[in-house]
Amino acid sequence: MNYYQQRAALLEHATQVEYGLIVIGGGVTGCGIALDAQSRGIPTLLIEMHDIASGTSSRSTKLIHGGLRYLKQLEFGLVKETGRERAVVHHLAPHITIPEPMLLPIIKGGSMPKWMASMGTLIYDFLAGVKKSERRKVLNKADTLAAEPLLSGLNVTGGIRYYEYRTDDARLTMALACTAKAQGTTVLTYTKVVKLMYQAGEIIGVKVIDRFTDKEYILKSEEVINAAGPWVDSIDEQDADIRKNKLVLTKGVHIVVDFKKFPIQQAVYFDVGDGRMVFAIPREKKTYIGTTDTKYTGDYKEPGIEEADKTYLIGCIRTAFPGVTLTVADIESYWSGLRPLIRQRDSKSPSAISRKDEVFQSATGLLSIAGGKLTGYRKMAERIVDIVAERLKLAYDIDTCQTEFHLLSGGDIAKHGGLDTFIAEMLPVLKAFGLDTNTAARMIRLYGSNIHLYEAELKHIDERLASINLPDWQKAQLQYTIKHEFVCKPADFIVRRTADFYFRRAEAEQYASELIKAMQLLLGWTDQEYALYNEEWLLFLKK
Repeated sequence: MNYYQQRAALLEHATQVEYGLIVIGGGVTGCGIALDAQSRGIPTLLIEMHDIASGTSSRSTKLIHGGLRYLKQLEFGLVKETGRERAVVHHLAPHITIPEPMLLPIIKGGSMPKWMASMGTLIYDFLAGVKKSERRKVLNKADTLAAEPLLSGLNVTGGIRYYEYRTDDARLTMALACTAKAQGTTVLTYTKVVKLMYQAGEIIGVKVIDRFTDKEYILKSEEVINAAGPWVDSIDEQDADIRKNKLVLTKGVHIVVDFKKFPIQQAVYFDVGDGRMVFAIPREKKTYIGTTDTKYTGDYKEPGIEEADKTYLIGCIRTAFPGVTLTVADIESYWSGLRPLIRQRDSKSPSAISRKDEVFQSATGLLSIAGGKLTGYRKMAERIVDIVAERLKLAYDIDTCQTEFHLLSGGDIAKHGGLDTFIAEMLPVLKAFGLDTNTAARMIRLYGSNIHLYEAELKHIDERLASINLPDWQKAQLQYTIKHEFVCKPADFIVRRTADFYFRRAEAEQYASELIKAMQLLLGWTDQEYALYNEEWLLFLKK
């Protein structure tokens, strides 16, 4: 049985267990906490009301970075911690965390003069402990324009080349969830917390509803952590003691265009003239640009994109790259996410609000965590699990934090000589099944050392899919994600497991109808369920 078919039994079983910890929220923070706690010896239950990484954790700039711009805000501690975490995350998941050279052009009259950029990146390298081969290099005007000819026509005075790490945020979060599950964590997706449960003034668990059946369950634990991202405040409203209204939500939009229309030679981090900086990053024959940073009060699940967001980002490109003639009509896809930032007493512009995380403790025992960055997920988890470990030290034999050394699912490729060597080693294996070179390489990057599990699916395509008009490599990919990655609905696969919706939008729209038919066969949907999930997907497309 696959995960979708096991969910009901998992929920029933969870009612019979008293966990050491319940974690609310299946984003990168919640999954990081679940892995940390379970690997220390605390029996953990992870609850997510939608899909893993369905919120902010699949809608970032897709960089593991220290946040160079935070030096402007003098947040040296944040830059040091997240900068050093880049190397840790790269070690833990080398298949989905890739060194990315970044060009920072210096513009005459811009907000960051050359001396400031040079000093800032020097401090950045020092704080982040950057290895010698990736330390920043100061470029003159000619070298900067040679590195990125599209800057020609702009008043460039020089540039800085430095390194960040590109990732797939949803894949990183999935790797955390899979690793936590392998350690013993119970993972429940599409399970919504509807009530916090208390006894004698202390939190003892949660009431949840299965979003597929509408059946309610009571789940108990010694400790509860609310790591629900933008939803932290709405859950905390039920608690009698914890601080309320502590979040400010800001929206970040990224747009995707065809690489041929914006053929940058490398990732660029550039000044846009209003005090903000924007990234342009090439990926898989596309270029994505972002991000905006505006305060937000609307629907949390799908923040959407406004015309103002589109025109702002297109305007940023046309200003910084005079020869590029992008228009709003060139936008092929986009993503829009919410940052759950900690409210501060003084009113600040969204970009000036600190990205530091904070833990909130209630007299009832409830713990909540918010703020922070994708890069800092592991240290955030460590800090809050330290509190839980202290509380539970008499109940369980608890280890210290192990996550700095615990490879994530798919990350065991160093023994093969690194990612490039591993790709070269596995390409002939996959090409023997008829995959072209680009598709095979993409599969290897997606699954890393788990590629043998994908290979097993290639060898055994489910005979029920014989009538489905999809290539075998894609049928195998669907089988793999259903068996090993909690796939329950079309968007789980198309948007978050593959990123096809963002970077292969036309192909995704073309194959979606056949994929949904295949999902009905593999997951055992009724015709009514098929109609519901198909309509849900079509509605998602319209939005």
